[in-house]
Amino acid sequence: MATTKKSKSRSATREILLRAASQVVIDKGVEALTLDAVAQQAGVSKGGLLYHFPNKDALMGGMVEQLIQDFETVLQTEFDQDDAPGTPGQWVRAYIRATLRFSKQSLALIARLTSIAADSPNLFEAAKAYEQQSRQRIETSGIDPTKATIILLATDGLWLSEVFQVGTLDEPRLTQVVETLLAMTRIDQ
Repeated sequence: MATTKKSKSRSATREILLRAASQVVIDKGVEALTLDAVAQQAGVSKGGLLYHFPNKDALMGGMVEQLIQDFETVLQTEFDQDDAPGTPGQWVRAYIRATLRFSKQSLALIARLTSIAADSPNLFEAAKAYEQQSRQRIETSGIDPTKATIILLATDGLWLSEVFQVGTLDEPRLTQVVETLLAMTRIDQ
């Protein structure tokens, strides 16, 4: 019982540290991300931070992994709430909806983190692996793999336009595009 309580406490502290680091990056930029700033934002000692993240790279890697986990949670919710469960394309529909539901704060964090991608090429290794997993899910979702890939690329394009606030669509057009993408997931389309 004591071990479970400790692991929950460690997990909770890790979560607090990752959220604090994310807030520092969103509020002040990646250049302001220091171990001291995160410890202060989280209200923990620097030693407590170092216990969970031995250096800044580990902390940033943890932030990327947290973003992936957050997206996967939204994705699973969308999958479970699909309007046609058990039919081909269910995972693709969930991906479309989850991408559009991902929080504005997460999008802002992603935009900030990508600014250092050239200087930290290993930072996005977990994201690259997740992208491969997503592509595999898409291609085996029960609809034509080429059509599924087109849907994935279009959805990612919508997502990137939101991340970087470039080429964003007005609400009526976005709704039409999403409805068209969702319709493409249906076998008879």
